[in-house]
Amino acid sequence: MSINLPEGLKVSEQDVLTALATRLYDTGKVTIEQAAGLVGCTTSTFIEELTAQSLQESATATYLY
Repeated sequence: MSINLPEGLKVSEQDVLTALATRLYDTGKVTIEQAAGLVGCTTSTFIEELTAQSLQESATATYLY
């Protein structure tokens, strides 16, 4: 698969893969193991990433309100 990102966009390929895998997992399209495989990491590392994202989103939501 190939994704062409606009010039100047400061997003790494790894960030795009992580976002895609997270969304696919959140919507039930892939298992946690499959999502980790898309990103190229272990299941435990992917779970840590999901946890970190969740904590960051919670902190942002609390700050905004």
